[in-house]
Amino acid sequence: MISKSLRAPCIATILAVVIPVALHAQAPLAGGLPGRWVEANALAQSVTNGYGGWQGLYVRAVQPGMRDTWYVDALALRAFGERGVQVGATQRHDWNGRVFQMIGANIGSGAAIMPRARVDGALGLRLGAAKAWQATAGLSYVKSVTELSDVAGLASVAWYAPHAIVIEAGVRYNVSRPGNVRSQRFSSTTVWTPSSRRSFSLRAGAGSEGWQIIRTGTTLRQFHSQETALSWREKVSTSLALSAQADWYRNPFYTRSGVTLGVARYW
Repeated sequence: MISKSLRAPCIATILAVVIPVALHAQAPLAGGLPGRWVEANALAQSVTNGYGGWQGLYVRAVQPGMRDTWYVDALALRAFGERGVQVGATQRHDWNGRVFQMIGANIGSGAAIMPRARVDGALGLRLGAAKAWQATAGLSYVKSVTELSDVAGLASVAWYAPHAIVIEAGVRYNVSRPGNVRSQRFSSTTVWTPSSRRSFSLRAGAGSEGWQIIRTGTTLRQFHSQETALSWREKVSTSLALSAQADWYRNPFYTRSGVTLGVARYW
């Protein structure tokens, strides 16, 4: 029974590279307070050792405000021979110039490759006279389509360095139940925005994973993996931007790699 319910939390971890998690807002490449914007991304990835390819479509709508910003997300994904859909919403509230909070929730269509439900929350604090440092801590709860659930704590520190560079390092500690399977992952992200029209980012992550089903009756348990994503975003006009991302993920059993292409519309 357990082996058939353990895919969703691991897939959610992998999707953090494929699809930007809503709790980490994407820079809209605009000076000052931007208007609302919508983006659509299509992904295609190959998986070695005969495990099939991944294909997906991701859409995000963003409505910024002086204190509250809303994100609405939808993802349709085909992976490991199954199809699933996930929708969610996230709110960011800035209490003042230094303290902010984010809370988000997602629900899945019932496919094993998606969590049935997921809730994330985080509290952030900007530090220093120039607010060049930002510390964030949060919690995450993921419920699979059957009995498995995950509870995780996360923390990160970001430095808004000179020359429009942002460097962030984070850690995630996860407990999967039943079985109290514990895993830890570390990540780092560097974003360089040389102009209001162009942005580059590099994300790398490594650590352990609790569970992952790769086919019926085959469960991977407590293994290590590594992942890397390199992305570019370019504003081609005042209202349109294009983006491209290259992804790579490896564990002891297979390697996954591919690209994500997107377009964004600003108002």
